[in-house]
Amino acid sequence: MTLPDHPLLSEEFRVVAYRGGASERPENTLEAFEHAAALSPSLVLEMDIRRTADGVLVAAHDADVMRTTGAVGSVSALKYAALRELDAGFAFERAGQFPYRGKSLRVPRVEEVLASFPRHCFVLDVHDRHPSIASDIASLVQQQGAASRVVIASEISSVIQAIRRQHPDWLFGGTAGQLLARVLLSRVRLDVWAPRTGGVLMIPETHHSLNVLSLRLVEQAHRRGERVWVWVVERTHDLRRLRALGVDGVFTGQPSAFTSACSELEVSPR
Repeated sequence: MTLPDHPLLSEEFRVVAYRGGASERPENTLEAFEHAAALSPSLVLEMDIRRTADGVLVAAHDADVMRTTGAVGSVSALKYAALRELDAGFAFERAGQFPYRGKSLRVPRVEEVLASFPRHCFVLDVHDRHPSIASDIASLVQQQGAASRVVIASEISSVIQAIRRQHPDWLFGGTAGQLLARVLLSRVRLDVWAPRTGGVLMIPETHHSLNVLSLRLVEQAHRRGERVWVWVVERTHDLRRLRALGVDGVFTGQPSAFTSACSELEVSPR
């Protein structure tokens, strides 16, 4: 596989289900991924990754389990068997109700999620600094035969660098440092000096007081064969404006609404 052949570098506009679609189902659960995957075969599933005390890669965003499960402890300090006992639907709220509390939703293994959705592409967003996390993820992606349908992302540059050294032909998101350099150099029209990413720029529209997204940045990315995905977009009426800028995809916690809105704008996932 070479980068130009990767399906996520095609010109197809992508809806990315943020944490599996965290506004519609409990985040990073099989329930969320199943719901989002059913919307379209070309919808991209974003999954956050951490490592348990006994080395199991699991779908989890936070270091601590309190926010999503109501329990006490950190993912890295818990063995998988203990983490598996927690209620991953505990904190999901809808209209003042907790419809998934006590419904046996669990924190899934990354392997389990990849195997359950063999037709879908994934963003694997790594949040763990464990020394073996890079090799663990690389091995798992290879075992699943999933390199052609994942993009590896992380704000931890050492993780990206380590996996890229092993697999330079895989698809990667830009690190925080790379993206900052791209934005600043674009603003002073020195894009030629901007570092290359691994294929996909995943950026917010604004960050604090800095305007991150611009037509120039998008056009420069496209000249390099890269794609630009904006996070996190929660209003469907922003789609037309973002498409006018040439954006190639959006992360959203509401994949149902955005898949429908894309169909109406005729930029629908296949």
